[in-house]
Amino acid sequence: MKFSHLCIISFGALMLFGCANNKYSSPVLIERGVGQNEYEREYFVSKESMGIDKHLQNTFKQGYVEEGMTTDMVNLLWGPPDKELADGKIWEYYTLEGKLITRLFWKAPEQARLKGYEAELVLDKMEGDRYGGSPPPTSSRSSNYDH
Repeated sequence: MKFSHLCIISFGALMLFGCANNKYSSPVLIERGVGQNEYEREYFVSKESMGIDKHLQNTFKQGYVEEGMTTDMVNLLWGPPDKELADGKIWEYYTLEGKLITRLFWKAPEQARLKGYEAELVLDKMEGDRYGGSPPPTSSRSSNYDH
């Protein structure tokens, strides 16, 4: 076999393996977003969360998603959805095998958290695994998570 053919086959196998095992295919959704890094969550809460309820900020800092969070918060934690429906008002996350992990339903808030955020959507309800494949919070971490 020629060296060039061997290189092409090796490169193809490497690409296939790399694509199948990237962070965007993880069944644990926190591994898909930059929110897996605690410092990213802390930064968001300190710089970007004005007007967001303290309870939601604490849940976010723990790495969990809850009703009332903004699309930016969920996108930071879990990454972009695998599928968007209803003009972006429904987000779905799937495993690599195509099994639904979590479905999120978005709505306009009753009142914008700050001027300029009138078009921002908030999480209305969740279906499926509300922890996004992560283990449920332990009792030491669940003080701010009532679901």
